[in-house]
Amino acid sequence: MTDPRELRPPIAEAYAATVATVLEGGIVDRELKALCFRYLAEDEDVVLGMNDPEVFGERERAALAWTHAVAWDADAADDALWTRLHEHFSEPELVELGYAIAFKLGQLHWERTLKPLR
Repeated sequence: MTDPRELRPPIAEAYAATVATVLEGGIVDRELKALCFRYLAEDEDVVLGMNDPEVFGERERAALAWTHAVAWDADAADDALWTRLHEHFSEPELVELGYAIAFKLGQLHWERTLKPLR
């Protein structure tokens, strides 16, 4: 089996819509979302460079800090982080980016549990 979502066509359709409108499309730059997804996948280059201004710009580092807060440390989403996020993102962008991060995190965890089905 290549994709277990195909077992439930409505789920496959919803997933395709999320990919098209949020993960690949939307108002937040696709490359920025991909960077956040690489962080979630624990890409060593991203993890090691996330706080280095010579590796990533401030907007990217703010997005990575929020990715960290969403995935591993909700307490890191303090007033300072929110101030930082609002310096680089509009409210609609924050909604989209937060949804994309949360969706991708859940997807990564779920896919890791599917090994017996593949």
